Amino acid sequence: MKAPRTVVVPWLLCAALSLGAQQKDFPLRVADDTGVTVTLAARPVRIVSLTLATDEILLGLVDPGRLQGVTTFAVDPAIANVAQSAAGIPHKLEMNVETILSLSPDLVLVASWSDAGPVRQLRDAGVPVYLMASGLTIPSIEQKIARLALLTGEERKGREMIAAMEARLSAVALRVSTLPREKRLRVIDYATWGSAQGRGSSWDEMLSRAGLVDGVAELAADEWGQVPLSREKLLKLDPDLLVLPGWIYGNPRGAAAFFSQITDDPSLKRLRAVKTGRVYQMPERLKSTTSQYIAAAVEWLALTAYPELFR
Repeated sequence: MKAPRTVVVPWLLCAALSLGAQQKDFPLRVADDTGVTVTLAARPVRIVSLTLATDEILLGLVDPGRLQGVTTFAVDPAIANVAQSAAGIPHKLEMNVETILSLSPDLVLVASWSDAGPVRQLRDAGVPVYLMASGLTIPSIEQKIARLALLTGEERKGREMIAAMEARLSAVALRVSTLPREKRLRVIDYATWGSAQGRGSSWDEMLSRAGLVDGVAELAADEWGQVPLSREKLLKLDPDLLVLPGWIYGNPRGAAAFFSQITDDPSLKRLRAVKTGRVYQMPERLKSTTSQYIAAAVEWLALTAYPELFR
């Protein structure tokens, strides 16, 4: 019997994957995003996904019959881009070790920041668990897709998914390339707790790809990547566009109420975005995605900011 081989796929080789690399055979030994080696004896056919990003990627990569479970979030159309296809997956899961083991999975995908205890229990039971960090840039998301395609034996589909992303992003880039830097609009997303996402976030990446300027990119972010913004500071920054939440966890009416609170606030009437009617609610399923659907998020932002470029 052949000894299992170690497959090393440096992120710098992602381009090679997209240029027609040959399908890999199993068994595989692959390091996850925390550096732990995960061994797959055979092509996994009973897959459990416990992150929304892996839900979205896998539902574009593998036959749905190979997915035993996805997250509970995957069927919520407000925050998931795959709600319709996820509805047919047998189990909608949270991190419950007993339930996951009952499904006899041969691959479980978990967020890299997950509680170590349940992960250890699953691994002690002999289940291959792959911990995946969130991709915050287009290249890193493409790297995640390539890695999941490798793990599931779907490298051709992975290359096709990446190529489709690149085609959509290139189409946007072509449209916005006509805009000189000084004509590009400044955008701030403003959360209910009074902060915005800054430099290094997936939001910052979306804005850059859409030909926009992150209005808080030069300000220091806190440990969670948020830039605290008082309303006085927001007035001083005075963005061309203001993006408010389209969804608030646990509060179906919260986003609409916050939109009214901001646009009706007398102290904010001087904001350029309020005066020009350029305050928007971006669908949360696009704003928060870290999967292939980030291309759709970039399209939404570019079309919203520069509709004249898409006529």
